[in-house]
Amino acid sequence: MKRAFLFILLLMTACSPATVNETQVTPHVDSSVTRPAPVVEQSAGPTPSGATLTAVAVLSEESDKSDPATEQPRPAVTNTPTATPTPEPSPTPLGPQEINGIPLSDLVPMPPETAANVAAIYARGQELGRDPKAFSKLGDSTILNPHFLGPFDEGTYNLSDFGYLQPTIDRWRGSFKRHGVGAHFGLHSWTVFDPMWADEKWCEPGEHLLACELRLQNPSVLFVRLGSNDSGSPSGFRYNVRDVIKYAIEHGVIPIIGTKADRFEGSNENNEILRELAAEYHVPLWDFDLLAETLPNRGLGTDNIHLAIEDLPHDYTLPETFQRGHPMQDLTALIALDQVRRIIEETN
Repeated sequence: MKRAFLFILLLMTACSPATVNETQVTPHVDSSVTRPAPVVEQSAGPTPSGATLTAVAVLSEESDKSDPATEQPRPAVTNTPTATPTPEPSPTPLGPQEINGIPLSDLVPMPPETAANVAAIYARGQELGRDPKAFSKLGDSTILNPHFLGPFDEGTYNLSDFGYLQPTIDRWRGSFKRHGVGAHFGLHSWTVFDPMWADEKWCEPGEHLLACELRLQNPSVLFVRLGSNDSGSPSGFRYNVRDVIKYAIEHGVIPIIGTKADRFEGSNENNEILRELAAEYHVPLWDFDLLAETLPNRGLGTDNIHLAIEDLPHDYTLPETFQRGHPMQDLTALIALDQVRRIIEETN
């Protein structure tokens, strides 16, 4: 009986975010209206609720006992209409084809299936009134501003040979320096849907931080960076990130899945899970982990989790810039966003 009760709690807590509720989707927001850019307090966050902890414990126990040979594969949720033609991958960038010897096609792979799904999710989002010139961020302290993408709004950058990315900066201007309520110090994959982690100042009672962020910013694109606080339950991490991806797709928001530079979990299994889920759901992968391999200490600071902070501009005319974590993280994220931009502009 106890085991059945725990399983029911799991279903109630972990599975509910996957359900689409059309009435909660934000209607079109006038892009001329300045949206709030709440400042997230850099604290460890609240203690997860008992229901969340129970769901994680039961999920890990049940997943570890499952038989991979008999488990049925989960179908990809793509929301791609059958009448939608499959576009070719985005045109070859006009600038460099590699960074530190790593091909851009590895850092931001964009196979035809993913390109088609990006176009379909965007079209769905436009039907729901998503802002085509706004994006959001979901993740932990590794993407808190001002150190993630902020320079592209502040003007402290020189794209040099990557000047072809400027139209992408122009399209999403204002979103780069904003982190909103979806970026939270200490965030785990399993607390994304826990309302206790939502900012009480900006979010409604019972609203989890992802729903709150989509309501406030009404984005068409969502950067997802999770895993630096998840350790010891790879099956739970996979389950929860899958729910994030499904939630974004169902709400007409293109998720860009980012890998991380650290090895907090003692291996690279979280990044491998992120790569597999991006491929399974045909959504863009921003594989910063590959480029981090080419940086001193993987670009990390003394805690070996966060990128080293340096008060230097993102000047891509300088060779030393390509050995620093933050400008390399931001450049590859911008390339991923540029791929999305060109797909949606070519197919819509």
